[in-house]
Amino acid sequence: MQIKTGIDGLNPAQREAVTSTEGPLLVLAGAGSGKTRVITMRVAWLTHLGVPPGSILAVTFTNKAAREMKERVKALLGRPAERVKSNRNGPDAAGGGRPVISTFHSLCLNILKREIEALGYRKDFTIYDTGEQVSLLRHILSDIKVFEKSFKPEDVLEKISRFKNGFLQKAPIKGGQDDFDAEAMSESLLPRYQETMRSLNVVDFDDLLLLTLRLFREHPEALEKYRKRFLYIMVDEYQDTNKVQYDILKLLSGERKNICVVGDDDQSIYGWRGASLNNILDFEKTFPGTKIVRLEQNYRSFGNILSAANGVIKNNSKRMEKSLRTDRGAGPRVCVYRAENGELEAQWIAGRIAEIKFGKDLKYEDFAIIYRANTLSKPFEEALRSARIPYTVVGGTSYFDRKEIKDLASYLKLIANNSDSLSLLRSSSVPKRGLGAATTTKLTEFAKAQSITLLEAFKRAGEVEGVKQGRQAGAAESFALMIEKYSELFKKRGQMGNTFKALAQEIGFNDYINELYKSQDMAFKRMENAENFIQSLHHYEEKSLSEFPEKAPTLQEFLEQLALDSGPEEKEEKPFGVVLTTFHSAKGLEFPVVFIACLEEDVLPHKKSALPGEDIEEERRLFYVGITRAMKELYLTCAKTRMKYGKQVPLTPSRFLDEIPADVIRKVEDVEPEDTQLQEERIKDFFAKMREI
Repeated sequence: MQIKTGIDGLNPAQREAVTSTEGPLLVLAGAGSGKTRVITMRVAWLTHLGVPPGSILAVTFTNKAAREMKERVKALLGRPAERVKSNRNGPDAAGGGRPVISTFHSLCLNILKREIEALGYRKDFTIYDTGEQVSLLRHILSDIKVFEKSFKPEDVLEKISRFKNGFLQKAPIKGGQDDFDAEAMSESLLPRYQETMRSLNVVDFDDLLLLTLRLFREHPEALEKYRKRFLYIMVDEYQDTNKVQYDILKLLSGERKNICVVGDDDQSIYGWRGASLNNILDFEKTFPGTKIVRLEQNYRSFGNILSAANGVIKNNSKRMEKSLRTDRGAGPRVCVYRAENGELEAQWIAGRIAEIKFGKDLKYEDFAIIYRANTLSKPFEEALRSARIPYTVVGGTSYFDRKEIKDLASYLKLIANNSDSLSLLRSSSVPKRGLGAATTTKLTEFAKAQSITLLEAFKRAGEVEGVKQGRQAGAAESFALMIEKYSELFKKRGQMGNTFKALAQEIGFNDYINELYKSQDMAFKRMENAENFIQSLHHYEEKSLSEFPEKAPTLQEFLEQLALDSGPEEKEEKPFGVVLTTFHSAKGLEFPVVFIACLEEDVLPHKKSALPGEDIEEERRLFYVGITRAMKELYLTCAKTRMKYGKQVPLTPSRFLDEIPADVIRKVEDVEPEDTQLQEERIKDFFAKMREI
């Protein structure tokens, strides 16, 4: 039996974590210790003990992690005996027949789809992404006289997010003559923002969590339903939870408190966006009687790499004691190199990558260069390009952030939610229909005066003073009628993909792209992106109908999936070549060979971490995360000077380098002179050959 085989393959600590099923459990899972295996085996073990699968909830942070868990659980359990209609739409009160493995946002979305009417929203609500939130805030700020133009909506949005998640201090946004602080947020802007969102019947990502918490607090009957639904709760990456997620989990666990959290306080690196380290440090206080299991056996890295990681992280005071170990052997020592300047540092790394790749027959995808921020990537990109080494910079523009995708998505959002005036304003101008700012302002004012949606105002444009006399009235009415027509067409079973294609053709989207971009290559690429987006709806529809033939998928469900896939945690790139990434983006990844670059004071640790109230220990945790990405070889580099503001500025090596045990370090200057010369000659020869190609 696969479950029995899986249990037999666990080490003692893993087995204890899997088989300790009752009461609160804290699993401290060090880097590379097999935490995903523990979570999935625990799901399987609970079902083996007779727990109804639908009563098991496992939550994590990214769709990628959730998909991996689902696949592993499916392999352990085999095909479920029961097919559950509600599975696609989320958990139900009956329990169902499959474990619910989900992200936090997906879980809350599915709860709100059933319960949000209790909070004053309609069930056909849509989700705004960051760009749409910024656009909405720009409209709101222009109406509030107290706010100066110098306030950036992006900065205000960041404050709103932190405030909504309970982490905003009295930290002002600088701009104009006044500072925008927590008091101004709570008394004027936030209520206006939230009420506008509700009137549009839209929510943002923070609302998915916040509204679920509000539902549970204000409607005890809803909370009780989901308490009965989820008898066993498991949480992955618990160190990354914020206050709202913590409160939701605490409420859901109820009196049973059958909650198992898996995480690593040493990898808590998201304090800047609201994650609370205290959630894991204080878990025993929150849940008295907690059992703690430490997973310290590392299956990823060689011993010298782990010794470096342990040596660094032990200097943090806010942590739970543990130390990584491995049976893989010591491996090569950690190489430390200090270049004369930043350009030579990048060239040295490019040369080492070339030498190791060809000397050890590795793939370029086996290498990663990790740094503190993407602003540091330029010299490494230049050095790799010079050496003809392919690379991918992780953290670029998401597919879903491209203009042509947002333009087409605005049509879908308006069709799914006729109250979404922001999507209406975007879609009605793509392509242009002669509906300028003056016309849309008059139509918006008419909608407010008549207490109707903006789409209804477009339909009645012939009644609006200043609009009815011109051709704008006909354009507005035609647009509204087209949206009404497609709102009905999209409801036809199995026809969403074809309907979307017909919509794009009717509005002349390809002609619009051709006019927008002078470069034919660029226009073709944009049209290709648009076609792929249209096809994605077709594929989604086909897949949904094959998995759930008894229920046709809806446009709203597609948009929900789109929103979840393009959310804050979901910018997944498929790397080609060497991976250039920040510490934050590298979390969860592993590479045979890792270079951690720019290890200087004021970079890592960042200069802001030395300010009062800031946390230098999180900077140390960043370094720890970077070190533990390495499987076989680890290189740590810094520079004596780096170009800043047009001149070379002297730099001091990061204090974290001194925390690594000396016996695991191999400095480049320790190499024999003839070896150094030979190495430099090889690198020069390689670069020369690459330039000849």
